[in-house]
Amino acid sequence: MLAPNDVFTPGKLPIRPTNVYAARGDAEKLFLKTLARGLIPVVFGEYGVGKTSMARYALREKDAAGLLINIESAADKSFEDIFSRCLEKLGYSVRTKKVESTSANQSHEQSGSAEAGVGWLKAIIASKRSNVSGSNQQFEEQFVITSPTDSKIIEVCETNGVVLLIDELHRASTSFTSDLAKFIKTYGNANCQNFKVILLGTSSDVSRLVASDPGIDRLIQEVHLKAMTESESHSVIEKGMADLAIQIDEKVSSRVVRTSVGSPSILQYLSLEVAEAAFDRTPRLTSNNDVDLALKSFVETKEARLYKSYLAAVESTGELRYRKQILRAMAECEDEYVTMEIIRTKVSEYLGRDIESNMLSSPLRSLKEDRYGPVLSDVARPDSGRLSNFTTFKDPALKAFIRLQLLRESDEA
Repeated sequence: MLAPNDVFTPGKLPIRPTNVYAARGDAEKLFLKTLARGLIPVVFGEYGVGKTSMARYALREKDAAGLLINIESAADKSFEDIFSRCLEKLGYSVRTKKVESTSANQSHEQSGSAEAGVGWLKAIIASKRSNVSGSNQQFEEQFVITSPTDSKIIEVCETNGVVLLIDELHRASTSFTSDLAKFIKTYGNANCQNFKVILLGTSSDVSRLVASDPGIDRLIQEVHLKAMTESESHSVIEKGMADLAIQIDEKVSSRVVRTSVGSPSILQYLSLEVAEAAFDRTPRLTSNNDVDLALKSFVETKEARLYKSYLAAVESTGELRYRKQILRAMAECEDEYVTMEIIRTKVSEYLGRDIESNMLSSPLRSLKEDRYGPVLSDVARPDSGRLSNFTTFKDPALKAFIRLQLLRESDEA
């Protein structure tokens, strides 16, 4: 018998057969089309919107076959690390070695090996094969990879039908991004049919890559994954509750969808809480009180740190409450990086009057200071320094949480 946490999976990827997953509409179609065309999708969108879940769900068969090389984060990685992970996943060991044989004419399987030297990989391996000893010593065949443009690693991945998934590309170093751009150029020239490359990050990552090598622009397809639609959210709840034989009232379902504010992680959490409350009842019926308790649990327990950050950042008094209006504007923008002009326009709409930029400069600056977290930060340039006039959330999880908190406040008003 299925339990609620077999179906709803907050904090985990919904890639197991019993997990409920909703197709992500046009973004997922574009993602799959891009792979089929041999291009490299760069999937971007706000934190927690489901980029990794969508990619891993589409690649679940490759994962089961041991052909998915998942780099969870590009942070603190070099391209040597990526190549080593690829080779190790395909069965290559870590160090080049000489094989001593104690008897002649003895057959055995010997895997190749890889050794990382200073700078680029110095000696990289032949594939696993059966060797026949005809003497007292065996030496393994080797080939050398000297740069990220070397086609040998691509040949190995193409032969094996590998998919390389690199997540959190926005956290990559400048040298990693430069090597990746070179690698993409070589990948495109190799005309691969079986080897696929997927990148997950932010809207600025394509600009960083193309800045390193404008020639790779033709090989990349941007895929913007936006917040879940109401129909996508309803499909998760309805299928999940049906799998658990739980009857959910339409008003309860609609409220869960509304309070999830398009975030798959919030939707999964609230759905699990509601399902667990109803699961042991006879009959299994949900109630509006279940949603109240689920929201209370999420805000005060699961995301207590975000709740504290939000309360510390917004004014408790004052008519205009600029800091709160700025946070609302930031949270309701689809892009991760927001200009002052976008903030000014949205705040003017909220307050019903024209607000000048200089009236928002001080409260915006204060939200980037330690006394408020900081909650917001400037956006770093692809090369160095900062992008003028662009702001983002310091903790990207705050974006959907603030939308949820504002919704709760409006319902209580």
